[in-house]
Amino acid sequence: MNKHTLASLAASVALFAAPFAEAIVTQPNGLVVPRDSMNGESQLYTLFSMRGEAGLDWQRDGDRTPATFSPLCDFRATLVLRQTASSLAVGWYNVRPGMTSLAPADINTIVPAGSPVGTVISGANIRTSPNYLGGQIGFALIRTSGGFDGRPFATQPELNPQCTACAMPGPWVMSLIYPSRTTANAFYVTFEDGNVGATPGSFQNDGDYNDYVFFFEGLQCTGGGEPCNTGMMGVCAAGLTRCGAMGCQQSTMPSSETCDGQDNDCDGMTDEGGGLCTGGNVCDRGRCVPPCLEGACFDSQRCINGLCVEATCVNVNCPEGQRCIDGACRGACDAVVCPADRVCRAGACVDPCAGVMCPMGQACNSGVCRASCACSSCAAGQSCNSASGLCVDSACVGVDCSSMANTVCRAGACVDRCAGARCPAGQMCANGECVTAIPVRPEPSPEPSLEAGVIDSGAVSDAGMDGSTARDAGSFDSGASGRDAGVAPSPTGGCGCRAPQPASRSGVVWLALAAGAIVVRRANRRRRRSNTP
Repeated sequence: MNKHTLASLAASVALFAAPFAEAIVTQPNGLVVPRDSMNGESQLYTLFSMRGEAGLDWQRDGDRTPATFSPLCDFRATLVLRQTASSLAVGWYNVRPGMTSLAPADINTIVPAGSPVGTVISGANIRTSPNYLGGQIGFALIRTSGGFDGRPFATQPELNPQCTACAMPGPWVMSLIYPSRTTANAFYVTFEDGNVGATPGSFQNDGDYNDYVFFFEGLQCTGGGEPCNTGMMGVCAAGLTRCGAMGCQQSTMPSSETCDGQDNDCDGMTDEGGGLCTGGNVCDRGRCVPPCLEGACFDSQRCINGLCVEATCVNVNCPEGQRCIDGACRGACDAVVCPADRVCRAGACVDPCAGVMCPMGQACNSGVCRASCACSSCAAGQSCNSASGLCVDSACVGVDCSSMANTVCRAGACVDRCAGARCPAGQMCANGECVTAIPVRPEPSPEPSLEAGVIDSGAVSDAGMDGSTARDAGSFDSGASGRDAGVAPSPTGGCGCRAPQPASRSGVVWLALAAGAIVVRRANRRRRRSNTP
């Protein structure tokens, strides 16, 4: 198992273990709930302890949200605690805009009255129901006969009976939601049974919320699981919105620095430290490249630690997200448009999902694992790609670009991944990626005289002697570009760029080969002249 996988697993553990915001729930009459009824029943704290939820505070972690959920995933709900003598049923209802009340006819029974602990229900029971209208659902507790007026108690407090005679008029809270600390996308949904029935002036319940307790797994709540920014540095900035109190939950933990253009250890510096590359290569904006040699950089650059760096930037240290250009720190991603699904981080276009391993039913989005789009809705104009689990332009659903190399679907057509891309300074888009551009010196005018001893590093023409031309010998390869300065066009202008070649060759070596070729040709030419009668 590589360290990327370990980091992903560690992030998953941290996501569930990190503390949630404390929430104190108060009824309209000022009663703080839940509370210990002291009646000899099994309480929530006993249940949580038995289930290994040591980090779950039964009093402070109960909340009124999330109150609605999506049944599109294959969730399952298990009745894990029942501490009531009443025979109640549990059902679900469609969430409709503008709802202000809930009638018994709105409830679709899913757990019949009298069901024992251990009863399991699944998302398929709801998703395949002809009564499901699509969208979000809520859950409710209802007594179908005897001693109860038939009003359901719902997970949405605003649909519950109102206390009009209370100091703080409002709906009675009849259900509390607890996010699990040990299981992803899991919640404890607890109900107060309303055995006598809350009235406009009295709660008339013991308030322990242990009457019916369900453990829901695989539920997606409204607003939860969306990519967000934690405000931290480096990869630690990636997070997901949290259900309940909301907020951004960090999803990627710090790890050892690697040459990938990202701040892996979240210290504000990118690709720092030695030993990131092997074979004598150096790390340049997320890629291991051959080192430069003195004399192989532009006139305005210096070769520092194997990287071509602008002379004005040699002693300039820029904060995270910036790079030195012309001696000043500027936004490293300013005006950068990365190709296709790449994103700009610290001046490099990278794949944010590289090395991220997501569990089944989840897909990597912006570097974090979130529920497949099959379990959540897509934005307007987008549809769910079941193969990737990500939302795509609706026009691209069913469009397969895999047979066309380096293409991606946009507006229903396969286009080059580099279309519209503006790579960071010193890079060019090739094969769908921003890669270091290697400068090529311009070819000067033909040499006036080989006999004068002039060695031209550009095009060398002996056409008058043997008809051959040595143009490639003068190509100037800078090797690696500077991390802060990048590779800029020649200060004198007229410099073209090309993508790096597979072989590792420095400009100095090529100049030596060019000079050697010229010397050999001179010797051959003199030899032919001396043999001429």
